[in-house]
Amino acid sequence: MAFWIRDAALTIGHNKYSLANLDFSFEIPFEDSDEPPVATVTVKNFSANTRNNIKKNDPVVLNAGYEGDVGCILIGKVVGLKHKWSSVDWTTTLTVQPGADEILGSLINKTYAENAKASAIVRDLLNIFGMEVSKCELSVDQVYPRGRVCRGNLKQVLTEIVVNECKSRFIIRATGQVYITKADDGINNGVVLTTATGLLRADEEKVIFEPESKSEKETTEDDTISRSCLLNYRIATAEVVKVQSNDLNGRFIVVEGKHSGSRTGSWKTSMELKPY
Repeated sequence: MAFWIRDAALTIGHNKYSLANLDFSFEIPFEDSDEPPVATVTVKNFSANTRNNIKKNDPVVLNAGYEGDVGCILIGKVVGLKHKWSSVDWTTTLTVQPGADEILGSLINKTYAENAKASAIVRDLLNIFGMEVSKCELSVDQVYPRGRVCRGNLKQVLTEIVVNECKSRFIIRATGQVYITKADDGINNGVVLTTATGLLRADEEKVIFEPESKSEKETTEDDTISRSCLLNYRIATAEVVKVQSNDLNGRFIVVEGKHSGSRTGSWKTSMELKPY
């Protein structure tokens, strides 16, 4: 099926490469954190000129998926760079930091008027720096009768407002998207995982979760269920997925995971799930 033909495009600096003409692999972890973990991109046999021209802070964009269905899984910059010769191949390893982290390190000094709402302040602060706010729903939309002074590191200011004052979740994805959700809410893009849509067979002990049943609460708060599927760029931190298989049925929220792929090796998304 054409749907499962791997396709990817990697941009480093001003140069763009496809999986068809460049042998590269990647590992992009994601987790429930306001600071996305660094990703790794490994490339085989760049020319000497290309190797010499790659520099720290070069922008990196990676789109991956399948023929006719490709999406972004990483936007960032080079923070680590290593070239290694082995037998007949040069291997270039790039450590990539998601770009949102640099923006969120910016300094802010702004005062908001009396009776300003937290949701309006958060949106304004993110818009100042051109960050994409994919969702902004607060558990408590705090009102500040005397106004609100926002001074210091942007990430720290946003965390103070969103997490501490509004009791909500602050999520930054590796693609630079910011999601602010109620504490127990997930992000629902309609992902359904079955064997037909890429769910991979699990080797772990059989566990069944029924959506309407309360019996699954026997699991502890820290328990997660490991599952993998063929690479799916729509899946990331806090995504709500519906799983339908012989050993697992129900709705789950993604706690953490990883996109990994290469031209001929793995091409999958691994997830740690909790009942939702």
